[in-house]
Amino acid sequence: MAKSPTSDTLSPLVRYGLALLFVALTTALRWWVDPLVGPRHAFLGANLTVVLIAYRLGTGPAVMALLAIGIAFFRLFIMPDVDLSTLPLGPLAVALFSLSTGGIFIWLLDQLQRSRRDLESQAESAISAEARLRKRDTYLREFLDHTSAVVYLKDLDGRLLLANNRGAALGEPVDETGGSSSGLSSPPESLETLSGSDSRVIATGLSQTFEEIAETPDGRHAYVTVKFPILDDQQKIIAVGGVSTDVTELYNARADLERKEHVLRNLIEIQEQEKQLLCGEFHDGLIQYAVGAKMMLESLQREVLPAACGEMIDTVIGCLARGIEDGRRVIRGIRPAELDDLGLDAAIQTLIGDLEGAGVEVEAKLEPLPDDVPPAFQVTVYRIVQEAFSNLRRHSGSPRAKFELRRDGSIVALRLEDFGNGGDAKRDDRQGFGITGMQERARLVGGECRVEFRPGRGTIVTARLPLPASDGDGDGQEPPAKLRLGPSEEAISAVSEAPL
Repeated sequence: MAKSPTSDTLSPLVRYGLALLFVALTTALRWWVDPLVGPRHAFLGANLTVVLIAYRLGTGPAVMALLAIGIAFFRLFIMPDVDLSTLPLGPLAVALFSLSTGGIFIWLLDQLQRSRRDLESQAESAISAEARLRKRDTYLREFLDHTSAVVYLKDLDGRLLLANNRGAALGEPVDETGGSSSGLSSPPESLETLSGSDSRVIATGLSQTFEEIAETPDGRHAYVTVKFPILDDQQKIIAVGGVSTDVTELYNARADLERKEHVLRNLIEIQEQEKQLLCGEFHDGLIQYAVGAKMMLESLQREVLPAACGEMIDTVIGCLARGIEDGRRVIRGIRPAELDDLGLDAAIQTLIGDLEGAGVEVEAKLEPLPDDVPPAFQVTVYRIVQEAFSNLRRHSGSPRAKFELRRDGSIVALRLEDFGNGGDAKRDDRQGFGITGMQERARLVGGECRVEFRPGRGTIVTARLPLPASDGDGDGQEPPAKLRLGPSEEAISAVSEAPL
């Protein structure tokens, strides 16, 4: 039942009471003018009163008023003295027609009020929805304009449909009408670089991530761009969206880090070469002189010398022996002699022997590496294995271990597993300098080294190192010939020419 403008604020009792009051007033007015109009216009003013009641008080009070007026007017003005049982058909038809006309008026007015209500409700909903859309559009626009990323939307021809402030700052025209491509020009050269991969997104229909370089008014910029298709209701691609994050600082930092790593690799290689040179000079120079002097002293005829001289010679021989041993120990600490004399496999076998000498049973599987592996790479492998064995011996408490060194295509893979305590999970200093050193050595040759601590079950060390290409570059060359030293001629002549 539709409500009138007044019925929204009045209670039902008041509305029905006002309707009866209007009926009484209309009946009194009709009684007053009855001598003038007579029975021919018996329902004069009745339908008008019913329409006013329906409009102001509602359909319910109007129906009640229509019935009340019909009964009152019929008894008072149409057939006031006629017995109802002998009621003539004519006056009754007039009364029914008037009542039907009033009912039609009530129904029409009710439908009009319902339609008005529906229109008002729809208008309010539309206004509310528009306000919410404007609010969300403001939120979205402010969010996009204040983000550091370049956000844009293009049609299939590469023309710009939407962009935030960052996209407009790069020179792209922005369509403020929200989708019309009229008046849009082709994107500038700077954004042609960013849009060069649009065709791949259109062809695959999938979101993709790209690293792109673009020339902008303030210089060259690097971007990580996520591009995605925009689909319509028929799942057809109608546009391509993109979110480009400026990673220029990260890109420059990565390039700078790569340059520094290259310098560091060269420095490490030079350092290893210098170590090899120093060890060769120590071994073939100083130590050989000391060995020669010791041999000459030992060959002296003690019987022709005074007793005091013999004791002094024995003391000197002992000092020379200790000096020779200390020198050899220093050389082994600087650079393993086995690595230069016998190769990587023998050097690792020596490490395994030292570990077994410390009471650890080692199950080893070694696959020989190519003969042309650069010395710097051999040193990296040796140092990682050496540090892993050292950590096992000092910290794990494991009675046995498994070690594997193999070649997997162009990758050298090594794995060391022990069955000790696995480290203390509560300690925060497990990532010590030794482990960091292994990981950095692996990273400098383009590989990786991982250490997995398993409390109560042991530790697993794995490393994967890519073999350097022996294409004649600086990293794959053999060290200079002067570094591959044998005994020096001076040392040989000093020993051979010494008197016995």
